[in-house]
Amino acid sequence: MVKTARLMIVLLCFLAVCFPAKAETASGKNNQAAELQNSQSIPESEFREAFAQYLCRRLGKAKSDVVVSEFDVDGNKPVPNGTVGFQLFQKGRSRIEGYVRIVALISVNGVVRNKVNLSGRVDVFESVVCTSKNLKRGEAINAGDVYLARKNVSYKPSDYVTDISKVTGLMAKHSIKANTFTKEWMLEKFPVVAKGDLVTILAESSSLRITVPGRILMNGYSGELVKVENLMSKKEIYAKVVNTSTVTVDF
Repeated sequence: MVKTARLMIVLLCFLAVCFPAKAETASGKNNQAAELQNSQSIPESEFREAFAQYLCRRLGKAKSDVVVSEFDVDGNKPVPNGTVGFQLFQKGRSRIEGYVRIVALISVNGVVRNKVNLSGRVDVFESVVCTSKNLKRGEAINAGDVYLARKNVSYKPSDYVTDISKVTGLMAKHSIKANTFTKEWMLEKFPVVAKGDLVTILAESSSLRITVPGRILMNGYSGELVKVENLMSKKEIYAKVVNTSTVTVDF
């Protein structure tokens, strides 16, 4: 009888310990299920879109000009249900090029709920002026000598030229191979007059016009001042270049 009573006590103690644990486990599962029902997962596509928009805004480029590859999201986890907002910022670097890392703060109904790290390789494309043939040093550049081509400029210096009108009429500072990106430092103005050229020095007003012969003493460009020798007075003056044969002075 005593032995039976002891067995009953042990059994009751065992049940008292086990059943609450099982009940607690079931309660935990129910809580987890409730949390999942009240939460939402943000798909990678939304992070990619936010990443691309941030890049386009910072670069001042259209979406079609910015290509993102090797995109990765780190730290994404469910957040409470509600209206989701993204606040993106870049840490430590001011330029956006190559492999870019960005921090995204995720808010729900205006309250920050998570921080996610976004990263990806960024390539920027733009239409740039390229040479259509080999150009010799000092050669004048005509419209037919260049063309526009869409190129990846992510790893190029920012002094590349994007407007054909800005290179026509200039000359090559040195030899340039065909199909080369044109950059500002490769080009210089083509002199309208050169040292030693003979020109007419013109001075005129509404009622008077005077012309004298002159000799150019330095290379000069259209609309700019150049040093000229007045061949009649032998004096050196500065005159504005009009064309290859005429310079003007204030009267």
